[in-house]
Amino acid sequence: MLTVIGSEWCHGCTAIRKKLLAKNMDFEFITIPPGKAGWDFVEKLTGRRAIPAVFYRFKTLQEFNGSIDALDLPDRELTEEELDDFD
Repeated sequence: MLTVIGSEWCHGCTAIRKKLLAKNMDFEFITIPPGKAGWDFVEKLTGRRAIPAVFYRFKTLQEFNGSIDALDLPDRELTEEELDDFD
């Protein structure tokens, strides 16, 4: 299972969620708490204060994106309901 840690206001988090949905990949999205508590949480898990943080068999985000692309899965159009979740 993939886990994405991020926030609703984060454009990178939105992009990775859209990509995973388009590839029909199961994932869990964990929203960080607002303010310092959220950044402390991310830093404790990753050693950095940056989101999105993607966890998949301990791969980096770049390795993870490469792994998804290597699967050569077809993209699908996102439904209106799925797109509404990003607005």
